[in-house]
Amino acid sequence: MPFNVIKDITVIECSTFVTGPYATALLADLGARVIKIESPPEGDPYRYFAPDPYFSFNFAHLNRNKQSVVLDLKSPAGKKICLDLLRLADVFVENFRPGTAERLGLGYENLKAVNQRLVYCSISAFGSRGPYADKPGFDTLGQAMSGVLSLLTDPDEPKVMGMAVSDYVTGLSAGYGILGALLARGKSGEGYRVETSLLQATLSFIGETTAGYMRTGNVPNRMARVKNAHAFAFVCADKLPLAIHCSVPGNSG
Repeated sequence: MPFNVIKDITVIECSTFVTGPYATALLADLGARVIKIESPPEGDPYRYFAPDPYFSFNFAHLNRNKQSVVLDLKSPAGKKICLDLLRLADVFVENFRPGTAERLGLGYENLKAVNQRLVYCSISAFGSRGPYADKPGFDTLGQAMSGVLSLLTDPDEPKVMGMAVSDYVTGLSAGYGILGALLARGKSGEGYRVETSLLQATLSFIGETTAGYMRTGNVPNRMARVKNAHAFAFVCADKLPLAIHCSVPGNSG
């Protein structure tokens, strides 16, 4: 795929850590101009993430091909610059805590009045509706609440995953939704609102398992797929790990 397929698209990003930055990094990979707005005095906290407080490879990976500007969105001057950028933008991405965008005057209705063609993407922990809508959350909560963590670890000896599964899946979901909204805008001429969350995106990621539970009532665990797929992992005599996957579609008999 050519890397300039959306080169005429400008994205304004007000997000930190993983979900929003990953979504916009994917758009930047496709050629979009991404302007990342960071808060003073130190910007995105991921800039100083462990293990190296002076150069975070986490931040570098998630914010490749972007431009950055530091704006105090609580100040009149900072907010004015942000709104001026948004008037000419195609996409706005935020992963503020619930209610923060509205308090800053950057909620969907406010920005729709500023730019009718704007695609507005909100990323949250648990969605905009439901009993947990106002609660913040990070990757491991998304894994646990969706059930994906029970499929990735042994419940008798639980371990946190070595990568931010829910964060990255949610970023993929947001990027996918934004591209769909841009495609629809090309036909209607109007902007759209895109929403996703750690919970929604991760549940979608394990839709096959969720459908099985709803059909049978059996609570799935990590071993269910192991048995169905005939997939195994061992530690050999040389102390190195070995994975074997023996799945054969259809009737082998």
